Amino acid sequence: MQMQHQAAPFELKELGANGYVAGYASVFGALDAQREVVAPRAFDRTLREWKSSKRAPAMLWMHDATRPVGVWENLREDGSGLAVEGALAVRTQDGADAYELLKMGAVTGLSIGYRTVASRIDSQKRIRTLTDVDLFEVSLVTFPANDLARIRTVKTPVVSGGDIRAIAARLREAARFLRS
Repeated sequence: MQMQHQAAPFELKELGANGYVAGYASVFGALDAQREVVAPRAFDRTLREWKSSKRAPAMLWMHDATRPVGVWENLREDGSGLAVEGALAVRTQDGADAYELLKMGAVTGLSIGYRTVASRIDSQKRIRTLTDVDLFEVSLVTFPANDLARIRTVKTPVVSGGDIRAIAARLREAARFLRS
């Protein structure tokens, strides 16, 4: 089986939730660079455990545990793979940098950090199929192992009412200064 490269739809929305990102962290049936394939339902157990703990896997920058860049708010399996939605921490340096790079399309990949619980190996094709994994993080990455694991949507952070009032006050102050 040869790795296939396919175009994935990408959407940038100028209005929306604060630093919202969505995409597929894993696409079922796609052979990745490590010669692994993720089977449907491989995330079922771990997603139930995350949900029952009222927590979510970490959103990291390039698999670096010291660089969280936001939070994953919704993770679910659908017919295509592991769909993820989250919010970037745009008021932090790493979150703001991640947002800018996502917005311009310099970074579009997603990659999972996991521990294999169960798998099967096709020794003839030299492919391992992951059937159960412990998911502990989903990273924003430049080069995902699964080429189809990509961010599909990025929305611009919205300025809150408090921020707008603060900006307006600074503009009034600057106008008074310029008039004097």
